[in-house]
Amino acid sequence: MAKRHKSNDFGEAAVRADDLLENIRAVREIIDDLEREYLEDAARLKAEYETRLKPFREELAGDEKALLALMKACRHALFDGTDVVYLSNGTLVRTKKDKVSIPRNHDAVIAICEELGFVDAIKVIKSLDREAIEKWPDERLFLIGAERKTKEEYNYDLKKEHAK
Repeated sequence: MAKRHKSNDFGEAAVRADDLLENIRAVREIIDDLEREYLEDAARLKAEYETRLKPFREELAGDEKALLALMKACRHALFDGTDVVYLSNGTLVRTKKDKVSIPRNHDAVIAICEELGFVDAIKVIKSLDREAIEKWPDERLFLIGAERKTKEEYNYDLKKEHAK
């Protein structure tokens, strides 16, 4: 357990450290206030632009849906002998591809694949359990090329309110 010392036990270093802590607290308060103000302004601005953008996004979604429906409904006329139609305002493209439909119950499909030996279709995700490894003795760590090191860290705590 760390020993606690009163600030006057360290003389000038403690005074300097206390001044730095006071400055850190003051600067953090300024940063927090500015970030809060920024987030409020950004949220207000985003809401304003979302309101202005909404009708255009809805119109775009409707036009895209109508275009895809038109392409599908009129595929024989539009794509007669071709998969690409060049128009003055853009290009219509039709692609054909095979799609595999897998039953929704993936657990059952995995069980069937395992039973039939189709292991190439099953993903296995491996990762190290750091918590378990950290509990190992040093001899075991050595076997996998790991080692335990002592790390010295420094930190500080600010008082919640400035003493006046």
